[in-house]
Amino acid sequence: MTLAPTAPSTDIVTQLAGDNSNSVSMMIGIGIVKDSEAVFFEYVGEKEHKALMLPQTGKPLSRIGDVQLTGISVADDIGEFKASKLNLYFTTELGVTVMMTSGLTTLWSQCVLTGLMGLFDSQLLEERICLDTWKGKNGMRPCFAAIRVRGQKISDQSMFDQLKESRAAKDDHKVEAIMRDAVNILAAAIGYEEAELAIVEENVVEGDF
Repeated sequence: MTLAPTAPSTDIVTQLAGDNSNSVSMMIGIGIVKDSEAVFFEYVGEKEHKALMLPQTGKPLSRIGDVQLTGISVADDIGEFKASKLNLYFTTELGVTVMMTSGLTTLWSQCVLTGLMGLFDSQLLEERICLDTWKGKNGMRPCFAAIRVRGQKISDQSMFDQLKESRAAKDDHKVEAIMRDAVNILAAAIGYEEAELAIVEENVVEGDF
């Protein structure tokens, strides 16, 4: 696989400033406010959040890069509805760690894990990536995502097909099993252990889809 050179990165947003440590500098939820055009929401204070917007244009942040996957896990029994959450930890080239949390079986999570498994298949997990995200235009306008390395979209076609077939069959248990298997594979591949990064799980709310 031939990849173009990585373009110089910019900060995730001006709010992302922190020291070089293993602590989580920002916690981001996905699609928390249904009628907002934004996808990324920063958790601030006690169960409060704000949309991440580009300071130059005021438009929602739609790309996060250049970052590397440094942690991944599933958190169960979160919140009032005992939801299962996908937790992703990305570290910037300046050493700032960001946590993203989304419902384990949401379309956004399926898109991201399909991309990350594509990185695993291509032995690219140590590469810095760009994470693109957007809202669909139909129905409940679910959130989608894509992972790119040096401009090239990366995906695991086999996992994509399995998830598509499972959704078509309305087999939610199969979808969840596929997702959990992918998380286990990726965590083992990057040598991630849950205790490495500290995060307050009770601040996570139920709002993503």
